[in-house]
Amino acid sequence: MNTRAEQPSPAREYLTVFLKHRSVIALVSGILSLVFAFYGIIAGVDLTVTVLGENAFLSFNHFTMLSNLFAALSVAFVFPYTVEGIRRKRFILPKWVAILHYVATASIAIVMVFVLGFMSWVHPRGAFGDSNWVTHVVCPLLILLSFFQMENGHLLTWKHCLLGCAPFCAYLIVYTVEVLVIGEANGGWEDIYHIQEYASPAFAIPALLVLGLAVSAVIALISNALTKRRRERMYRIWREDMDPMEVRIEAYGLGRMAGLHGDKNSIQIPYDILEHLAERYHLDIEDVLRPFVKRLLIELRERERTESGKPQ
Repeated sequence: MNTRAEQPSPAREYLTVFLKHRSVIALVSGILSLVFAFYGIIAGVDLTVTVLGENAFLSFNHFTMLSNLFAALSVAFVFPYTVEGIRRKRFILPKWVAILHYVATASIAIVMVFVLGFMSWVHPRGAFGDSNWVTHVVCPLLILLSFFQMENGHLLTWKHCLLGCAPFCAYLIVYTVEVLVIGEANGGWEDIYHIQEYASPAFAIPALLVLGLAVSAVIALISNALTKRRRERMYRIWREDMDPMEVRIEAYGLGRMAGLHGDKNSIQIPYDILEHLAERYHLDIEDVLRPFVKRLLIELRERERTESGKPQ
């Protein structure tokens, strides 16, 4: 057996240390955002019932409440993968969870930008009074931190940007109908965001739609930039002059890492990393998959013999 494959290369040290730290950050920020989100939601409902004397469900007329609830739900889906990231030394999300997390992050970030850019100037108490500072600022920042720590191997497109602002746009349509078409006097909603007080609806509604798309796009651009940076960092770790045998040794070592830390019933193949290796050194993906799987199976069998007490 080639002993070089038994030694951790800088690339594998990067994967086991740096990515583990990202998992821990994502887990901690996720837990804090979940706690603060529910604190803000409960406090908002309590304010509606005890102070305003209204039905608790009217609290959810606010997009702030809906976006915090959505963000808490998305974090709940992310939790198991952050734990696996710490245990397996790699934090990566399935695409559907990553997209859900992105849409929730965009939704709650839109709230924060609107509050900081508009509401804090015209209605400071509504922006930061009572528990609003939690749902308007703290939770969005924590969700953004959690989102930017994740890795899904996919770049976000303009279609994803449109999806990211879709919940806000849907809410804005309902808000427009309730406030402008029906009106509070006829049983519609109160203009809780004070849109009519400071701008014509003909200007305010399109401006808010543009704001939603812009925030969604900025988050996607930052996410894509981070994804590209991680790829480039991974590329820089492996020497440019590695020959095909050395590349296979790296893949072999990654198989050992996966076999050591993975559950045999739910092994995760780092296909994106292997694909990067193959592309960088002009190899077929099979050339790096074979040594990875070979060492993975060896490690799993050795673990099985050790756990069962059988001699090697």
